[in-house]
Amino acid sequence: VFGQRDGLRRVRSRCERAHIDAFVTPRVRLLARRSHLELKWRHKMLLSGASAALRTARTAPRIARHATSTARPAPAATRRLVVFSAGGAVIGFAGAAAARSDKASFDDFSRNVKASRSAALKTKQEHPTHSALDGGKVSVELDPETVADLPLMSLDDVEAARATTASDGGSGALLCCYEGVVYDVASFAEAHPGGKELLLTATGMDLAHFFKNYTVHGHSTKAAEWLAPLAVGRLSEADAAEATARSTPERHVERRMARLSAARRRLALVASCLPAAIGFREFVRFVGTYVSGALARGLARLTPWFAVPGYSPGAAPLPEMAAGATSRGTVAVVGGGIAGCGAAWMLRRDGFDVVLYEARPATSGNARTFDWVDDVWRKSDASNTNDDDTVKSCVSVTAWPALLYKNYTALLAHLEIETCPMPLSWFLNSKVPGYEGTLWGADPRCDVEQGVNTLRDVFRSDFTAYARAERFARSCTDFFTLAWAPWKRGDTMSMYTNHTGLGLLNPLNVVPLYTLFRTLGGTDDWWDIVFTPYYTASFLVDELRPFPAVFGPIIEAQIPLNPTPDNSWHGRSWKSDQDCKLTTCVTWKDAGAGIRKVFKLLVEDVDVRVDTRILQVVVRPDGKKVVVDEHDGQVLADRVVFACPAAAAATMIKKPSKRLEETILAAPVYADDHHPATGHMHAVMHSDSSVIDERYRDDFLARGSNYVEVTRLDNGEINIENQYNFGVQTPGPGVAELPLAKKPVMLISHALGEGKKIDADLVRGGGNHARAHPLYSGWNVMAQLSLR
Repeated sequence: VFGQRDGLRRVRSRCERAHIDAFVTPRVRLLARRSHLELKWRHKMLLSGASAALRTARTAPRIARHATSTARPAPAATRRLVVFSAGGAVIGFAGAAAARSDKASFDDFSRNVKASRSAALKTKQEHPTHSALDGGKVSVELDPETVADLPLMSLDDVEAARATTASDGGSGALLCCYEGVVYDVASFAEAHPGGKELLLTATGMDLAHFFKNYTVHGHSTKAAEWLAPLAVGRLSEADAAEATARSTPERHVERRMARLSAARRRLALVASCLPAAIGFREFVRFVGTYVSGALARGLARLTPWFAVPGYSPGAAPLPEMAAGATSRGTVAVVGGGIAGCGAAWMLRRDGFDVVLYEARPATSGNARTFDWVDDVWRKSDASNTNDDDTVKSCVSVTAWPALLYKNYTALLAHLEIETCPMPLSWFLNSKVPGYEGTLWGADPRCDVEQGVNTLRDVFRSDFTAYARAERFARSCTDFFTLAWAPWKRGDTMSMYTNHTGLGLLNPLNVVPLYTLFRTLGGTDDWWDIVFTPYYTASFLVDELRPFPAVFGPIIEAQIPLNPTPDNSWHGRSWKSDQDCKLTTCVTWKDAGAGIRKVFKLLVEDVDVRVDTRILQVVVRPDGKKVVVDEHDGQVLADRVVFACPAAAAATMIKKPSKRLEETILAAPVYADDHHPATGHMHAVMHSDSSVIDERYRDDFLARGSNYVEVTRLDNGEINIENQYNFGVQTPGPGVAELPLAKKPVMLISHALGEGKKIDADLVRGGGNHARAHPLYSGWNVMAQLSLR
């Protein structure tokens, strides 16, 4: 029965008839589709010891049962763990908690463990953060005899069976390789946690490149366990080496851009239909309001590919709280970042039962924290420390402009979370031949003789052209958003006006700021040496040419290149005779401890399930959704909120036809789509101040928040090195204001320039930003609007 493709289905049917609630591991599902050689390997693995087999079963991700209209979680006492081999079965019993990961996050380690890991950490120039602290190596356990028995394949065979923009594989196979073994990932494409599109990009290539740059694969054994049963062949040593050599970041980007281009063509077709769709939706609403609700619901059913709020199945208004009821319904939220936790908090306040899923060990999303360890740090020097003399700082999201983040500011006030000003100050040091100079972004002065902000003189005409571009974008935005209207006088700036009402008609929603700047006389050199490096520190990308022009006035208001008294200050202070800082941003008074408190309060009354990845969201005919997680848990929800990467959401959704969803969700572009292997995707936390130019080191460490060094590499490309100074970016009692001699060096480095190295003994940890930062681009705006 295991030699047949429908074998698993037969076994499942027998299990269900016997009323056995079986947990079937990914290996079992794929076992039914593998060759006799693979079965032989599995049999050996099981015979090697029942305890080892059960341990593998407990840690492997679960594949959920098919969801039916009556699907519901089984009682924990009746759950069974079933692992089949070619020669029999090994059955063990475990509760639902047995499937959860017992791995602690880096934040959970004690100081001693952190220190010991930091001491053992080795860094290297091209990828300084690939370490045990940022995900280990993906090790696929394959029996040597099984590998030897696999058929020898050529690299040409692997590359021929790859996904293209015209088809998703040759002869139904999607091949890739890793460490000389060929894998067919076709059966895994619809289940890939990062989304189908990313896996299709990797086909035909060596997965080592992807595991190295998407380090989440090394955080657990899940990736290796999924991959092992998919082995279908092996490469010669020469072909394996060639596969590694060909799998470069450049080829990755080329493949990714090809798939994105195809997705964008489909998205453009969808966007062109938006006026008709919106018109039909409004017509149905009119009918429902003034003619007949039943007729409106009938009309809404004519367009099953998009919803008419209030009338389509699954989009009808959820009832108010009935007398004596305890809930208005159930909502599942996928993703534990600020968007997901904020949605969960508001829904719970409105009377809904909320289940929040987070794949990582804790909620917070991109708002990560880090505990700094340093030999010179002592609790007596400051009050903002932990009991073990460490200081918890934010390392990804560090501040926000209260002017624009109005909702978050109001939320913190409601939660009684204290904030304080964040003294941000960018320092740009250009070493590009012919364009040498420095720039403190918050300081509008320029004194060439004194060496103050000399880049403002080098690029004088470009700063003027950028000011014109920013003014034009602001005027155009004000026109379309009716900011000139009498009833809008006194309104403050908003990030959302361009995406509502007449603001949707603003052509600068999709026209890049770069195009506008160049049209008004700006140069590529200024864009590459000043603008992009300056804002790379904020967006963690070094590709800002797609940046929509409507965002120009927004970023100039909060992180200006042409500062004004409204958004910056400069003058004498105890730190410097020529100090400067932005006055627009605030942060949590207790830094990392403050942000953790926010997330704790947001999910106090929410059913939070961490270390739990969603496998599928099945849409039933009545509009309800069955949410199935990797531990075989199921929740029947009235609504589902996706607060996760777009491609992952597309993979989770299961319905008879989801072409429209896949079309829209395949189009968003993230920073790593352009630069998967650069240092801006990989960070290293350390205390080695030698990476800062000695001429500016003490001055920057005392008052600068971001050090940006721009150089031209030997190959002619521009390198943008970023250093985040958390000695300044960790405000609160006694941290940022300490004298330089009494505070530890707390730096996070991205993309070190050629020849620079970090002392391994001073490394504190690492981080990876893949899939964390969608680009600010017109295409992403189009996808966002199309989702409506």
